[in-house]
Amino acid sequence: MLTGKVVGAVAATVMTALGGLGSTGDGAPDLGSAAPDSAPRASYVNAVTVPNDLSFDGQLVGGLSGIDYAADLDEYVTISDNRGESGPVRLYTHRLPIVDGKLTAPQFDTLVPLLDTTGGPYAPRAADTESVRWTPDRTGYLYTSEGEAKRGVGGFIREATRDGHVVRDLPLPDAFQPKLDGAGTPVSGIRDNLGFEAMALSKDGATVTAVSENALVQDGPEASPTTGSPSRLVRIDRAGGRDLGEYVYPVDQVPAPADAKPGTYTNGVAEIIPAGPDSYLTLERNFVLGKGFSGKIYWTTTAGAESVTGKAAITGSERPMTKKLVFDFASLGADSDCIEGMTWGPRLPDGSRSLVLAADNNFGLAGRTTFHLLAVAG
Repeated sequence: MLTGKVVGAVAATVMTALGGLGSTGDGAPDLGSAAPDSAPRASYVNAVTVPNDLSFDGQLVGGLSGIDYAADLDEYVTISDNRGESGPVRLYTHRLPIVDGKLTAPQFDTLVPLLDTTGGPYAPRAADTESVRWTPDRTGYLYTSEGEAKRGVGGFIREATRDGHVVRDLPLPDAFQPKLDGAGTPVSGIRDNLGFEAMALSKDGATVTAVSENALVQDGPEASPTTGSPSRLVRIDRAGGRDLGEYVYPVDQVPAPADAKPGTYTNGVAEIIPAGPDSYLTLERNFVLGKGFSGKIYWTTTAGAESVTGKAAITGSERPMTKKLVFDFASLGADSDCIEGMTWGPRLPDGSRSLVLAADNNFGLAGRTTFHLLAVAG
């Protein structure tokens, strides 16, 4: 049995490590974009768990925080969020066979060390990689980093070749850049460890969508047991980097008692995938000390939401994106592990579309490396 001090240390580690979930929308069904009534329903199929001591190509398999599926290759790419402190900043390609409609153990194919803008390995803490997407031509990947806002280091959305070399970074609106005052206190931009966990790429590869895990400092509070958090979503033209629109996405309040101690809970957007021209599925992952991990999948749309494009700060009166619950992991009655990645997968034998989710084991500190399979009709 863990002592209170050890539990506190684990909770602190989890709160530091949490941060990661995505898909090109490869063959993603159009689940509707005009009204909440068009939101889909998902059913749970099964899960497979990977041992914490599993190694591949000389490195522990862990910290998996983003996942994407390429239907033409029947292959997944998964990214690790180890910050370069547990081996190189890296991603994996692998298979997740579905046999008789059930997910089976992953079969790893390659490990790709990601390189920085100098062409060398990332220095420790230089990147906090979270979400990953195949490029439509399969010549490379897009991936995100949360940065380290408490040091004024911003996140990025970066394109890389298949062997990990940097191609380019997409420009980000100034509102997302972390800024500190003279005392080192954040005054605007993404919050520390609450940045770009979530990224989607449109089916044609033309538009990148990213959303902050919680509100930007100047936009509102972090999610807590008594209040939600107005995250900001941005759509970016991949070719030219133009800001195509920004919107408020309302993150749920944390499912914890109102008197829960700060630092023992979190809830935020861990991943986003396309579900139509202006609609998405989002994954909100939560952790509450004493309860463990859980999460909810929502259908959401920018249709009808008020644009906040170019605003330095929101007022709080803007009309946010509509969202509707698709699946609640709490309905399983078991800890979901630290689910952070989500992608559309292959068709299942009954014709339904699969959702595949990846859970981060925080390198053995909290949670397990788990892959979940859900089925979505249509």
